Amino acid sequence: MSRLLCLAVALSCTLDARAGTLPSFLRACSASDPNLSQCVEKVIAVGGGKFAKGIPELGIASLDPVHLGRVVVDNPALKLTFDDTVVTGLGGFVVNSYKIDTEKGKATLDFTANVTLKAHYDMDGQVLILPIRGNGEAKIKITNLNIVIKYDYKTVDGYWTVTGYKDSYNMDRAQFKFTNLFNGNKELADTTVKFANQNWKLIMQDIAPPAIEHIIHKCVDEVKKLFKSVSATDLLAA
Repeated sequence: MSRLLCLAVALSCTLDARAGTLPSFLRACSASDPNLSQCVEKVIAVGGGKFAKGIPELGIASLDPVHLGRVVVDNPALKLTFDDTVVTGLGGFVVNSYKIDTEKGKATLDFTANVTLKAHYDMDGQVLILPIRGNGEAKIKITNLNIVIKYDYKTVDGYWTVTGYKDSYNMDRAQFKFTNLFNGNKELADTTVKFANQNWKLIMQDIAPPAIEHIIHKCVDEVKKLFKSVSATDLLAA
């Protein structure tokens, strides 16, 4: 076999391995649709929950549950490590809005979900005015976690590539449960958890950034896999 033929076969195999089909629960909107943003918004609203369950044939991992592994909070007052961190609830998200500008290669997704984080925790330090320490199981329920992701993309070899993104978030409430605080001292533990739940907003200023940045990074990574697997023309018809 000639070198040229070998190269052609290798290239063909590479393209075939990369090529994927848009999942049946997602449909392509038309780039010429004057209401393109609203069309894509509906597609995400209808198929996003199934996407969040993962698409193994395209190498897309689950986002509900999403496994974050280790999450570290490290500031002068509090040392907190979450291990085996799992977040559930993203699959039930609600799309608030979606906007896309195909000429500029920019898009914005705004969505809200109720999520629960579970992990093994190891904590030592101070929460506001109270000392806190413990090692056990943690559960944090976040109500109406609102995430906004603004991303830039371009078409490379027929596929969309995310070139950068910015994110922001807020929430309506967070509630905490920690087992084995203060080596099982129930009185101290109950007082501390009650105080934490009453002052959740201030406490989440420390805890939320590393945890939620992990969540957003995972979401973007799985969308990148979709873009890498399915051609731009299959995602957005002419």
